[in-house]
Amino acid sequence: MGYPLQAHTGLFLLRRDGYLEARDPPPDKTSFGIRQTGIAARYVAAHTHSMGGVYMGYSKAVGQWRLGAVEDVPNYPLVAGASTLRSTLWDMWARSMIGPSLVIVFLALLGLLVYRYVRHYTELQEKLRIDAETAIWEAKERAEVTLSSIGDAVITTDTEARVTGANSAAENLLGKNISEIRGESLDNVFKIINETTREKVANPVHRVLEEGRIIGLANHTTLISADGHEYAIEDSAAPIRSRTGQILGVVLVFHDVSQRRQLADQLAHQAGHDALTQLPNRRLFQQHLDAACQMSPGVNPFFVAILDLDGFKQINDLFGHDSGDVLLCALAKRMEHIFGKQNIIARLGGDEFGLILYKPSQIKEIDVLLTQALGKISEPVEVLGSLVTVSATIGISSFPSDADNPGQLLRLADLAMYAAKAAGRNGYVFYNEALEAKQQLIAEGIHMAEQALADNRFVLWYQPLVALHGHVLGVEALLRLDTGRAEGLLNPGHFFSALDHPLLARKIGRFVLNTAVHQGMLWLNQGFSLRVGINISARHLLDSEFMQDIHAILARYPDFPRELIELEVTESAPMLDFPSAISTLQAINALGIHIALDDFGTGNASLTYLQRLPAQTIKIDQSFVRDILVDNKDLAIVAGVTSTAQALGLEIVAEGVESLGHARKLADLGVNVLQGFAIAEPMPAEKISNWVKNYKPIFCAD
Repeated sequence: MGYPLQAHTGLFLLRRDGYLEARDPPPDKTSFGIRQTGIAARYVAAHTHSMGGVYMGYSKAVGQWRLGAVEDVPNYPLVAGASTLRSTLWDMWARSMIGPSLVIVFLALLGLLVYRYVRHYTELQEKLRIDAETAIWEAKERAEVTLSSIGDAVITTDTEARVTGANSAAENLLGKNISEIRGESLDNVFKIINETTREKVANPVHRVLEEGRIIGLANHTTLISADGHEYAIEDSAAPIRSRTGQILGVVLVFHDVSQRRQLADQLAHQAGHDALTQLPNRRLFQQHLDAACQMSPGVNPFFVAILDLDGFKQINDLFGHDSGDVLLCALAKRMEHIFGKQNIIARLGGDEFGLILYKPSQIKEIDVLLTQALGKISEPVEVLGSLVTVSATIGISSFPSDADNPGQLLRLADLAMYAAKAAGRNGYVFYNEALEAKQQLIAEGIHMAEQALADNRFVLWYQPLVALHGHVLGVEALLRLDTGRAEGLLNPGHFFSALDHPLLARKIGRFVLNTAVHQGMLWLNQGFSLRVGINISARHLLDSEFMQDIHAILARYPDFPRELIELEVTESAPMLDFPSAISTLQAINALGIHIALDDFGTGNASLTYLQRLPAQTIKIDQSFVRDILVDNKDLAIVAGVTSTAQALGLEIVAEGVESLGHARKLADLGVNVLQGFAIAEPMPAEKISNWVKNYKPIFCAD
């Protein structure tokens, strides 16, 4: 037929009755006379009414699967058909589909890759989302647990200072739950005031929002909670910012420091107050005084006073330190009541108090106040079942008329106080320039004594003591200072303060001890057994090395009878430290040395005090003896002391016997040892021997 056919492809015309009319490739000739039974013929016979169709089946003739199609030939009982091997068709289809298939495969692979990438990306994003949500939840949980666990209170706000969150510590201090305050203005929730002035304190959150930086709360801030409780707090507020730096709100962190502040206040109080009386101590008093002196002198004059209790040491010594403490506390309360809260009263140490008197400001009114104070202080105080009394001595200086600096004001007040003590105690003295001149004389006396020690210009003179109707008993060693100039010898009145000076008392005392005992030994070698009276200052007596000095003298003069040594101590000396003085005097007695109480009657000793002192002799002060002929009071005092001493079995020596009349009056009173100008004036050691040889009893001279 001339058609270009694919390999294994055939064309045919087939009658409807099954006979073959034509075929290409041509069959053998016998095929035209035989009714066909192949797959094409069977399909046509089965579809007599079909105009055409497609068939597929197994061809026994060729032993292969074939695919074909038939179509009616119009106006003829014929069908035209074509068939080919199925494998050929598949080969053709496959060859035609290689390109598209490759594209499809590529696209499929690409799609698979895209799918797998998208799926992986989606899974990754989901994981990241889950991880992020988990991290956010954990961070939130951690933050909430942390905020709930920490002791600090935390409040967060928005940019309008409205509360957005708070932890449990904040809820406790505020007195409200977060559900009650969320969205509330912080000013309505966080109410803070100054603990001292009670004035409202500015909320730091507002400054943070305005300035964009961390702001600390003002010191001494108190938070008032919803239930009225007050808490001392410390805090700071900081801005909360976005990634771009924009302020999103504020976090306020604060904590209760009530206990710490209370402890700090207690420590500050302890640092500035006396533990016993709770009055300001010396340190706080000095601060007050410094501050007062910085005020304008013309506008704020005031007075500074030093108050010292008289007789307090005796209370301590006689009743014990517990009694002394009770007495101090009672007197401190009295003084607080007397001087009022407008003035400052402080315990400077021991029984010494300091005063800054702002009111009243006039001297006349101060006089009235101080007189009242002295009266109140001297009223009896019940101490552990006993009524005791003390008095007070006060020295006062004035700002700015006397001085305008703290140190000078205190010095001048102290100077005035000592002047008041010298005037008889239980009184007060205002500083004046005469006191300064006296102080200058004291300083000069100390300097003079220092030079005399360095230059060996101290000497001893001696004044005899005689029995009323008998012989010479002994002498009293009297210290003199040889000036080396026209004025000659100076008595102790010119350098009296040096005798109790911390650096000079022991040096002078050792000189007197050594010189007096040495002279007594010389007289003894000459055949004169004289008792030597040696004056001992209070400071030397109470010195921890005093007994060492005594033993050194005894070791240096072992042959001098100890009963010829008589140590004279003033009545007031043991009162400075009664237990220590008693112990020392008892040790002296144990060595066989006599003790005499000198200047008796000028101090504040009681009969109980006198009874407890281990003394053998009482020397009545010349200030009482001198006027017994004209002053009945002095006569009564001398008579009383004499009768007391006789009752206690003590020897009585009357100093200041200036005439025969004095001697007779003293004899009438029972005094049996005399000393004074009527007997003999003080003389140098070399004259004593002749005087003793020539002495005649005073009544023999009558």
